[in-house]
Amino acid sequence: MLLVQNIAHTYAARRGAGTRALRGVSLTAAQGDVTAVVGSNGSGKTTLFRLLTGVLALQQGSITMHNASPRNARIGVVFQSPSLDPHLTAFENIRHHAMLYGLRLGRDDISAALLDRLGIADALDTRVSALSGGFQRRVELAKALLTKPELLVLDEPFTGLDVDARESFFSLLREVTVEHRLVTLLITHVLPLATRCDRVAVLEQGTLIADDAPARLLEDFGPTVVEITTPDPATLAAHLRTHGDRDLLHLREQTLLLRNTGLRDVASILDADHPLVQDIQARRPTLEDFFIARTGHAIARAEEELLAA
Repeated sequence: MLLVQNIAHTYAARRGAGTRALRGVSLTAAQGDVTAVVGSNGSGKTTLFRLLTGVLALQQGSITMHNASPRNARIGVVFQSPSLDPHLTAFENIRHHAMLYGLRLGRDDISAALLDRLGIADALDTRVSALSGGFQRRVELAKALLTKPELLVLDEPFTGLDVDARESFFSLLREVTVEHRLVTLLITHVLPLATRCDRVAVLEQGTLIADDAPARLLEDFGPTVVEITTPDPATLAAHLRTHGDRDLLHLREQTLLLRNTGLRDVASILDADHPLVQDIQARRPTLEDFFIARTGHAIARAEEELLAA
C-alpha cells in the first residue's frame, strides 16, 4: 500500500514567500487498485508526481510504500511528455531503457506474456515514429513495467490520444494493475476515466478535498439527475423552487442540475415548450458534477502548467 501523510511543498521564490503547491495532503492507494488523482491547472498534481517519483525532496510529511521509504521500492513511471526516441524501434527503446538499470536486455529476455498483454509483440521492430499515439503509450508502459515495479505512477498518460486510444490504454492499465498487483496512481484530468478507477483523490489549490471510491463521492446526487440548459438559470431556479424544495446546482453558465430526481418529476412542473428551457435530459451523475459542486468551477481541459522552482 502507498501511504501519503500530511505532505506539503512550497516552491522557493527569489523574493517573497514563494508558491505553496501542496498543503497537508494525505491519501492511500492499495495494491491491485488504480487510484486517480484529479484537479485543475495549479491544483498540485504535478508537484505530487514529482514528490512520489523522487524528483523533489520532501519538505513536510511522509511517503511510504509497504511501510518503507519509496526509495527502497521499485517504481515505474509513465511521463506526460513522450520519452521515446522516434528514430529507434520499439525494442531499441526498451533495451536502452534497461541499460539505465544496468540490464543487458535481449529480445528473449522480455516476457512474451507481457508483450502479448500490451499488444506490442508484432511492433518491436517498428520505428516509434511509425506507431500510433496509442501504441507509443503501450511501449512506454512496457518500459515502466520492465523492472517489475511495485508502484506505477502515470502523469497525464492520455495527452494527445483520441477517445478510442484512451479507452484502450485505460482498459490495459486496469488489467495490468490487477495481474501484477501494482499500486497504480493515475494523475489525470480525464474525469470519465477517473470515474471508473477504484478510488479518486481530488486536489484543489494544493488541498485534498475528497478521497474515496467514485460511487461514494456521487452518493449525494442520487441514482439520476436532470440537467436543464437555459438562458436564465436564476429565474428558472426561482420558478422551480416555487413548486417545492429542490436540490439545485448551477452547473455551468447556462445549465441547472437537479439532484435526486427524475425526468417525470421535473416534467410535472416544466414542459419542453417552456420559454426558459432549451434542453432537458435525465442522466446518471458524473465526477464532473461532483467536482463543480465542490469547487464551483469545471475542471481545466488544458494540460497542467508546471510550477517553476
